[in-house]
Amino acid sequence: MAVKAPKQLHLAAFIYSGQVSQIWRHPDIHAHESLDVDYYILYAQLAEQAKFDTLFLADGASFPSGPLSKSFWSVSAFEPATLFSAIAARTEHIGLVYTASVSDNEPTHVARQLASLDHISHGRAGWNVVTTRGPGSQNLGVPLEESSNSAVKYARAKAFLNAVTTLWDSFEDDALPRDKNSGTFVDLDKVHTPDIDDGLYRVNQPLRVERPIQGYPVIAQAGTSPEGIAFGGSSADLIYCANYSIEDGQKTFRALKDAASAAGRNPDHLVILTGVAVIWGETQEEAERRLHEVSSLWPIEIGIQNLGIDFGDADIDSPFPEDYAVGSNSKSGMSSKGRAAAIASFALANKLTIRQTAERCSIGLGHRPLVGTTQSIADDLQTWLEAEATDGFAVIQPRLIDGLRDFNTHIIPELARRGLFRSEYEGRTLRENLGVSRPGNRYVLNKSS
Repeated sequence: MAVKAPKQLHLAAFIYSGQVSQIWRHPDIHAHESLDVDYYILYAQLAEQAKFDTLFLADGASFPSGPLSKSFWSVSAFEPATLFSAIAARTEHIGLVYTASVSDNEPTHVARQLASLDHISHGRAGWNVVTTRGPGSQNLGVPLEESSNSAVKYARAKAFLNAVTTLWDSFEDDALPRDKNSGTFVDLDKVHTPDIDDGLYRVNQPLRVERPIQGYPVIAQAGTSPEGIAFGGSSADLIYCANYSIEDGQKTFRALKDAASAAGRNPDHLVILTGVAVIWGETQEEAERRLHEVSSLWPIEIGIQNLGIDFGDADIDSPFPEDYAVGSNSKSGMSSKGRAAAIASFALANKLTIRQTAERCSIGLGHRPLVGTTQSIADDLQTWLEAEATDGFAVIQPRLIDGLRDFNTHIIPELARRGLFRSEYEGRTLRENLGVSRPGNRYVLNKSS
């Protein structure tokens, strides 16, 4: 009987210059890297050398607020499509997934940006669809009636995504023969005019760029509310999650796979990645020292506020309280009730003090910290994968490029040795490397049905 090959991890490199951390204060860090394109290109090239599936870039239109806004690098950041176009020219294989909110954009603009990036990168673009509320709509001059209600937000996201994918289908795949002998550049019978007027968006012209190489750029999503799970299960190729325990990861994993099946999709074509903030050391003691080096740059009171938990007058060096209360005191926007409860569960399971919890959970944008050696980190990632708590990880590097180099040098070879990670890219496009299908053109499918 043939031995079944182990399941392979998918890895995304969170391309990150510490915009909402305090790592820029470290004496060895060049504080201008948040607006240094060469930094991002080098980061991307290192991730590609390690054979990461994709880069992932978080973004939003809102100007940061709160007590640390003066210390955030994110007050000045590149527009993602522009940055990734520069990176695309200096890389060959790694995916390029960036965030664009339906509240801060309009469909035709997003569709053209992403189609252009997909052609520039020869099929490596991806879009993280988010529903964040922010001032972006006012900045664009678009009168949107915003709501914090999840059902309303996801209804808008569904309509926005439908408009964008309809625009991507404007051209059939073979609509541009570019036949020099006949003089036919475009077959107009294979160019379709969208007819969308749904009360939210009006689209009545084909997109000014032919169909993306991948059919659609990879669709990513990050919401895990009931509405978010239904939306992601029906529409996304890639899901980013924040889970602190294998049990929570398994629940999210199963809910998303079931949602994909309920939508008539192959659940294996929905790739789930869990966020993890990795700090490596030759020994556990060295890794803990590096953790402290990064976390000590945060004012401890801000780190505690970011947990989103009300500790009252408790001594911060006392054990994490079992009777904690989820509060509304997060000042950075990095916390939510669900995230706060997950952090509390993590702290109690690991017998941490309030201070230790804040130190660990301030380093990775609210994602689970993983501090350890080559063996312990690889063991952890393998355990989550084999327990079907995730398909892979969105890896955040609190130590920036130095952390990525550590991960490439120590963790990637160990994962490859265990048969858990690729030695070469399987395909040319991001969809091929993720193992997700290329969508057909709706107009062609309608002709054949």
